[in-house]
Amino acid sequence: MSNDNLFIRVLRKEDFLVLRFELVNIHTEGSPLHLARSNAGEPAVLIVHFPAQHIVEEVFPENVNINTPIKAMLSGPSRLVFELPDYEDKWPFTLETLLNWKDYKPVLPKLPDLPMPDSLPNPKIFEGKTALEIPTGLYLSPDESGVWYNIIRSQGQDGRFVLWHTQLGEKKKENENLVREGGKTHLITTSNRHIPIENKTLTQENLNQIVRLTTAFSEYQPSPINIRRLMLSSAGAWANFEAAWNYPIGYKGGLSLEQWQHIMTQGRDQFVKTVEKAFLCDTGHLVSIVTITERQFNGIPNGQNGAQAVLRQYKYLEVREPMKNYETLEPVYKHGRREMPFKWIKITTRTTPKLVPSEKYPWPKNLGPATPFWPTEKNKEKDEPFRFKMVAEDWDGNIVSFERPLLCVPFNEKPPNWQEIVDIYNSYTNLRNVPLNHQPIAFTNTDADSKGKTTLETATVKFMAQPVIGEKKEVLSDLKLPYFQPGFLPQVESAEVNIPAAEQVTGRKLDKKSIEFEKTYLDHGFDATLNKGEVFAKLAKLDLSLPTEKAGGLITPKTSIEGLSRALGPVANPDDIKLGKFNPASMLDNAKFLGGITLKDILEEVSFDPLKIKEIESTLTPDELIKKVDDPNFKLVAPMLTKRLLPNDAIETRYLWKPSIKNWPDDKNAFFRFITQKEVTGFRNDAQLSINVQMVTAPDGSPPTYMVLGKLQEFALEFVGAMLLKFSELRFTAENGKKMDVSAEGLDLIFQGPLEFVETIKNIIPPNAFSDPPFIDVSATGVTSGFTLGIPSFGVGIFSFENIDLSAALSLPFVDQPAGVKFSISERQKPFNVSVMGFAGGGFFSLALSAKGIEGIEASIEFGGNISINLGVASGGVYVMAGIYFGMAGDEVKLTGYLRCGGNVSVLGLVSVTVEFYLGLTIRKKENTNVEVWGQATLTVGVKIAFFSKSINLTVERSFAGPKGDPTFAQIMGPEYEGGYPYEWEKYCMAFA
Repeated sequence: MSNDNLFIRVLRKEDFLVLRFELVNIHTEGSPLHLARSNAGEPAVLIVHFPAQHIVEEVFPENVNINTPIKAMLSGPSRLVFELPDYEDKWPFTLETLLNWKDYKPVLPKLPDLPMPDSLPNPKIFEGKTALEIPTGLYLSPDESGVWYNIIRSQGQDGRFVLWHTQLGEKKKENENLVREGGKTHLITTSNRHIPIENKTLTQENLNQIVRLTTAFSEYQPSPINIRRLMLSSAGAWANFEAAWNYPIGYKGGLSLEQWQHIMTQGRDQFVKTVEKAFLCDTGHLVSIVTITERQFNGIPNGQNGAQAVLRQYKYLEVREPMKNYETLEPVYKHGRREMPFKWIKITTRTTPKLVPSEKYPWPKNLGPATPFWPTEKNKEKDEPFRFKMVAEDWDGNIVSFERPLLCVPFNEKPPNWQEIVDIYNSYTNLRNVPLNHQPIAFTNTDADSKGKTTLETATVKFMAQPVIGEKKEVLSDLKLPYFQPGFLPQVESAEVNIPAAEQVTGRKLDKKSIEFEKTYLDHGFDATLNKGEVFAKLAKLDLSLPTEKAGGLITPKTSIEGLSRALGPVANPDDIKLGKFNPASMLDNAKFLGGITLKDILEEVSFDPLKIKEIESTLTPDELIKKVDDPNFKLVAPMLTKRLLPNDAIETRYLWKPSIKNWPDDKNAFFRFITQKEVTGFRNDAQLSINVQMVTAPDGSPPTYMVLGKLQEFALEFVGAMLLKFSELRFTAENGKKMDVSAEGLDLIFQGPLEFVETIKNIIPPNAFSDPPFIDVSATGVTSGFTLGIPSFGVGIFSFENIDLSAALSLPFVDQPAGVKFSISERQKPFNVSVMGFAGGGFFSLALSAKGIEGIEASIEFGGNISINLGVASGGVYVMAGIYFGMAGDEVKLTGYLRCGGNVSVLGLVSVTVEFYLGLTIRKKENTNVEVWGQATLTVGVKIAFFSKSINLTVERSFAGPKGDPTFAQIMGPEYEGGYPYEWEKYCMAFA
C-alpha cells in the first residue's frame, strides 16, 4: 500500500473497540470532514486491521503433570478488506461509515487456476486482500457470499456493555435480506510462520493438509471449510470451523486428513478434533486416527486454591472399513491366496478406548507423524497392545472369532515405505501370534468330496505381512478397486493345531503341533502332476501310535505324521506323497506285524492315485466300504485317515488300510518265513491284510463310538522248515458295548521235514479248533485261545498206548511281543505210556514257535525191559533201562542220556548178590559259551549172607568245559614258593642252565 494511505485508529473503551483503519485512494476534505475518493475511476478501499485473533498454546497428554510456564504464542494480525461503492465518491467521516461492512464489497484473494497437486498457495495472494490468521498458522478468507455485520454503537445498560464484535454471515442470494450465521470458504493458505511449540493442537502437517484439501487442485474437487461461527473482536475470535473431505487415497502426495473441527472462544482453543486416515497392519483395514484436544479444568497442585484450564490431548481409533475381503485380492497374493485361509476378516471393534503408542514395543525409526505404532490402551498396568475383536470366514465357511493386536500405519504426506514397514512388522514375532482357542479352521480349499478334511482344531495362528512388490503392483492397479489397498497383505505363516482325526483314532489327546504351508502347495496348489498327493501342510514330526487293541490286534502301527493331505489326511514323508508314492518303511519304521514281524519288511514302496481314494470315500457308504475291503482284489495301498460330517451332524473319523503284502524273508531256507503267495499256501488268493477303524463323535458330547476290524487272510507261517501253519482268516473285532471277538478260521497245521513223523498224529486235531475254541483268555497284553484234547487208550498191533493228551494254543499279544503257537503231546508231569510184551516206556513232546523263531522244545522218552527167573533153589533177574531228554529254551540247549542196568541172584534165600551199573551224560550249550559235557558213572555191588550184608559204591565223575576249560599255564606250574616264582617254572628253567 502507498504511504499516502489514510490511517485512522479507533478506540472505544466502553465495549473495547480497538481497530486501525487504512483507507486507500481516499482522503479527507471539507468541513465538517468527510471522506472523498482521491482518483476517480479507481477503487476506494477500506482495510480494517485487527489485533491478534488467536493464541496457540502448549498441549499436554491426559494425566500428565503440567510444566509451567505453559508455552503460548499470539497469531499475527488479521484484516478485512472492502471496496466502497463505485457509485459514490464521498462518504461521511463517521464511525458508521467505517463499520458498515455489510454494504461493502469484500476484497478477496484469488487462488491460482491450476496449482500443483503437491504445492500450497503462496501467502502473497493474500497481500492487500482479506486475510484472517485463525487459527495460528492459517490464512483464510470467507468467500464472496460472506457478509460481516457488527455493532456500530456500543450497546449496554447499567454500566455493562456488550463486547464489540463483528460476525460473519452468509447471504445466499444477491437481493436476499436474510443473513444466516456462518459461511464457507476455499480461500485458505498457510502463513509460513514458525511456531516454536512442539506439542500444539494442529501440527504443521495438519495445517498443510487443510490447505491442500480446501484449495483446488487437479486430481480432486475440494470441499470447503464450513464456518458455523466466526466472530472477530479486539480481544480475539470466536470460531467454530468444520471440514470433512472424501477423496481417493493413494494418489501422489498421500493426504491423510479426513475431518477437522475447531472451536475457540475469545482466541483460546476449547475443542479441536482431527481425523486422519491410517491402516492396520497386517489386515489392511482402513481406520481413522481421531485426535481430540480439549480444555480441561484441573486443580492446582500443592493445595493452592483455584483451577488450571489447560489443553489436554488424547487419541483413539475408529474403524472405517470393518470388512476386508481377500477373495477380491486373490490375484495380488504371491501364491494366489493359498497362504491366506480366510476369505474375509471383519473387525467388530468399531471404536477403541483412548490409546497411546506402546512404549514396550516402540517403532525403531522416528518418522514424525508418519511413525507406525502399536496402539495401547491408556492407564493399563501392562503395556500390552490393544486387541481388536474380529470374526473371519475360512475356506469351508467356518466362522471363527479372535482378538489380536494390530499395527497402526498412518498415511501421511509422503507414501510409506511398505517394504520397510513389512520387514519391521514381521520382526514382532510374539505380537503376531493369535490365540484361537481350538476353533476349527479349514486351511485350504476343498471340493465336494473333501470338505472338512482340511479343517483342524487350531490353538494359535501366526500371521505375517506380505509386501505387494514387482509385477503384483501392476496387478493391484489393474483391479481398479473402489478403495485403496495398502502395499501389504495378510497371510498365515504358521499355526499350532490339533489333528482331530489322529486323536480320535489313537483314542488320546495329542500334543498340538506347529504346521506351515508346504512349498509345492504354495507354488502350484493341487496340481495333478506336481502335487498328486494334494499335500498342503508340513509339520514337526508327530509320533502316532495306534493302540493295539484298536488296531485289530494284527498290527501295531507306530508311525509318525509329517504332513497333511487334502486327499489322505495326515501323512508321513510328504515329499513322496506329493509325487503319488508311498513308502511304508518311512511311515511305519517301527511298526510290528503280529507283534513280532517288522511291518516294513512285508510291504514295499508303491504308487497310488489319491483321486481313487477320494472317489472311494465319496461313492461308498461306510457299510459298503467295509464290504469292499473284503474283496480280495481291492487294495488301498496308502493308509487313509479322513474325517467327515455325517447327516446327523456327528463327526466320523476313519482309518482304513489294505496294502499289498509279500513274502518275508526271500530266503527259502530262513528259520522263520511269512508266506503270502497262493502257489505256496494253497489258497485261492494271495494273502490280504486290512485294518478298518471307524470312530464316530456325536454332536451332543456323548462318548464316541468305535468299530475296529483287523483281518489277515489266506496266509501261512513256516517255522524252521518243519512246521507250516496255514490260516484262512485271522480276525480281531472290537465294538462299543460288545465283548472283544478274536477268531482264527481255516487253521491247518502241517508238520514237515524233521517233524514229518508227527503228521499222522496231527490229523486228529479238529480243523475248527480255533474258530470256536474251548477256552479264550483276554487280557491287557493279548489274547490266548486253544484247546486240550485227551486221546483214549488204543492199541496198534502188539503196541499199547495210554495217557496221550494233545494240546494246541495260539497267542496274539497286544504288546510288542511275537505271536506264537504251542503244540504238545502229553506233558512232563503226565507222560504218555507205551508197552509191548515185557517192555514198556513213556515220554512227552512240546514245541513252542513264534514269529521270532523257536521259543522252546522239550522232549523226553524212556524205555526198558525186566526179566526174572525162579528155579526153586535159586532165583534171579536182570533189567535194562535207557532214556534221553532234550530241551531248548532260548539260547540254552540241554541233552541228557542215561543207561541203568543190573541183576540179582539169590540161593535158598541165604545168600544173595546184587549188581547195578548207572551211566549218565549231559551236554549243555549256551550262546557265546563253550559246550560243557558232564558225566557220572556208578557201580554198586551188594552181598547178603544170612544176617550179614555189605554194599560198595564206586563212582566216577568227569566234566569237560571245552577249550576254555583247559588249565592255564600258570595253573600247570603249580603254587608259588617263597622266592615269588612257581617251583615247577624254576625247575624248568634250570634244566636249560
